Amino acid sequence: MPRPGAAWSLLLAAVALAGGVGSAAAQVQGPCTAYFNGVEAPRIDSLASPLLLTDDDALVFSGVDAAGTRQARLTVLLGPASLGRAESSAPAAGEFLVSLDLAEVAPYGVGLLRVRALTDNCTVEVWLRLGGRTPFTTLIGLTGGGLALAGLTAQISALLARRRWSLPVAAAAGVATGAGGALLGQEFGRLQLSYPSLAGCIALAVVVGLGLALLLRPRRDRPAAEEGPDRPPTATPAAADPRPSPPVPAPGPASTASLQAPPAAAVAPRPAPAAPPAAAGPFWSYVMAEVEVLDLDDYSRVVAVLRPGAWYLAKREAGGWTRVVAADGVEGWVPRQALHREG
Repeated sequence: MPRPGAAWSLLLAAVALAGGVGSAAAQVQGPCTAYFNGVEAPRIDSLASPLLLTDDDALVFSGVDAAGTRQARLTVLLGPASLGRAESSAPAAGEFLVSLDLAEVAPYGVGLLRVRALTDNCTVEVWLRLGGRTPFTTLIGLTGGGLALAGLTAQISALLARRRWSLPVAAAAGVATGAGGALLGQEFGRLQLSYPSLAGCIALAVVVGLGLALLLRPRRDRPAAEEGPDRPPTATPAAADPRPSPPVPAPGPASTASLQAPPAAAVAPRPAPAAPPAAAGPFWSYVMAEVEVLDLDDYSRVVAVLRPGAWYLAKREAGGWTRVVAADGVEGWVPRQALHREG
């Protein structure tokens, strides 16, 4: 079983990932002076929050291109997807102006959105905080909520089951949880969605799922001892082979010849039945009712069933368990009190 220290290390790594998702700054490339709704682009980063608008407003991109421009384009992005676009064309001039009605963008998503504006010579990127709608009334909000709910449900189910498959399921479901959480964080204006932030949220959910699955993994009662390399291997006869009882001679009248002492050379002593092995070694046993045989390593898996009317070789006892040969090549653990020794 993994040590608890490994689980705590994963949870600490998750905390580090949560703190490592940073925000992106505004960028202005080219000989331009750009404004968004009257606020100069470089100053937007110095505000207490990104440019705040509602779905009733229009996003206005204006300014001066020192080299002159024929067109200006404005795009609102969520990751690589475009939620709204506007452009204007005019004869070459230094000044430019283009606006986008945000009522066209709000049905798809609100929260923190990336704005990319272009002229012939400049590229400007800033972040916009769009409000006016509940996140769960937008397409992105509903998608994020569905992903997060499905992922959390699968992770919680895996943690409560506490089975061998809980680890991979908790990790795989963390992908959906992280992706949904990232979309919801963006919709509620808490996360600037990008490839690094999306990867960080997914990694965070996966690591938390793995850490909790390791912490909640059950400690099963393993048998006290395992066969060590220094222990000689024991012969394994065919299992479930009924062992015949020795024949018992029928009683008859005693003859006078039997009363005479036979010659010493003619009478060979009959070998006595072999004594049963010691308690710690192999011995033959039987069961009074059907008994399930558990796997040597995975005690939640049944590999065979012992049935009354057959003999089974018990190889050794360990604590409250006995290791038996249930069939050719099949060994496992059964409760010690379920077996009855020969004789």
